[in-house]
Amino acid sequence: MKTEVTKSTEKLSGRFYTPEYIVNNILDLSSYYGNTILRKHVIDNSCGDGAFLVAIVGRYCDEFLKTSRDLCSLSEELSAYIHGVEIDENECRKCVEKLNSKIKNYGLDSIVWDIMCADALSVDKYDGKMDFVLGNPPYIRVHNLGDNFSNIKKFSFTQNGMTDLYIVFYEIGLKMLNAGGVLGYITPSSFFNSIAGKYMRSHLINNNLIDKIVDLRHFQAFSATTYTTIAILKNNRKKKTTEYYQFEANNNIPYYVDTLSVEDYFICGNFYFSNRENLHELKSILSFTTIKECFAVKNGFATLADGFFIGEFDFNEFTIPVVKASTGAHAKCIFPYSKGKLIPYNILTRNKRIKKYFETSKELLLKRSLESESGWYGFGRTQGINDVEKNKYSVNALIRSPFDIKLIKCGKGVGVYSGLYILTEIEESELRKIMYCEEFMSYISLLGKYKSGGYYTFSSKDLKRFLEYKYSQRRGFQNEQFSIFGGA
Repeated sequence: MKTEVTKSTEKLSGRFYTPEYIVNNILDLSSYYGNTILRKHVIDNSCGDGAFLVAIVGRYCDEFLKTSRDLCSLSEELSAYIHGVEIDENECRKCVEKLNSKIKNYGLDSIVWDIMCADALSVDKYDGKMDFVLGNPPYIRVHNLGDNFSNIKKFSFTQNGMTDLYIVFYEIGLKMLNAGGVLGYITPSSFFNSIAGKYMRSHLINNNLIDKIVDLRHFQAFSATTYTTIAILKNNRKKKTTEYYQFEANNNIPYYVDTLSVEDYFICGNFYFSNRENLHELKSILSFTTIKECFAVKNGFATLADGFFIGEFDFNEFTIPVVKASTGAHAKCIFPYSKGKLIPYNILTRNKRIKKYFETSKELLLKRSLESESGWYGFGRTQGINDVEKNKYSVNALIRSPFDIKLIKCGKGVGVYSGLYILTEIEESELRKIMYCEEFMSYISLLGKYKSGGYYTFSSKDLKRFLEYKYSQRRGFQNEQFSIFGGA
């Protein structure tokens, strides 16, 4: 059962206690049941207070006692075949206590457990010996790794991007497996498409390791907002396919969706999981290329001080109307630019009210992390500034259904912030037909960029790719030259 811990402890140790139903799901998916588990080596290499090992010991005892009442032999086998590693001495002690409590149900006294208090990053005694590696590795982002960072960068899975400790534990776990061993973990699903997961994805594909995937999607198994997956990896697999499951929240169990080939789910270097029909459509979109440019999709203003630049003012000079793309709300914005360039400060502040407004907030504006092109009195980023005098459509980048889409036509002289905007000469009615549909929602959900509350987010690149693909599909002119600004 989950134990309460402070958020700071969770963040720094990466320790999130695993619910019992998740433990049992992983054991079942990994085939850790039946008499085949007897005299098979199993390890949890980040065992914490023993959630996995307690369940493992229970299953082992149940199977052993079906055919033998030799408690002495049972004790010896538990000591020989059940293994654990835990870096935290207090957690290690609690794990042993829980295991001793568990075996009392089977008429056993305390035994000598092979629970090592050590850093799994430096443990190699189990390499190549384990039949099962099962657990919930720690989740710690690179900026919280402290002195461990240099050790972590020695692993081959961590050579790209801003890594997470759980990715290292995949490499550690795979090294521990014997020739036919099975690894079952619950971890963040970010390795599906993150830069940090690039080498890991390649290794899993090149070695045909992915046996089963359960994508928990928006379902939260832990107290923290972490989007997770259960991955079952297996050495020396004969089959070339992967069973894909989603999670049934009402019953806390996985349900089968489809059996996928590598070609189905490994798309443009990333992992995407759904049924084959959806993945085929997704692959068509992500692989689509065209010489025409019907759409440009960009990020709106990034002032880094919206409370200062956007609101109501007692002056109108150097202000423009703006739309908040995330909500569709209209407001007024101080816009200290002309033809994309910062207006000289002495000209901007000839109006005494404007000068007073800027001077009283100068310290606040200077604290922002500014681009080199930005003056202290300008926006924090230059994005969106050059397109103010163009017709455009603002659109929110956080949706749960097509009904959440807020597409607003913005004429020349109107700015957009807190979201995206689209530049196109396509008719508004046509644009709405493309976006306000279940196909768009299916595409966004397949990208797997989950947000709390059942929402999904998407980038300017994601939206542009879909618009180009669907419009060309509707019009059937993939090979024509077209410009978003008109003309060939």
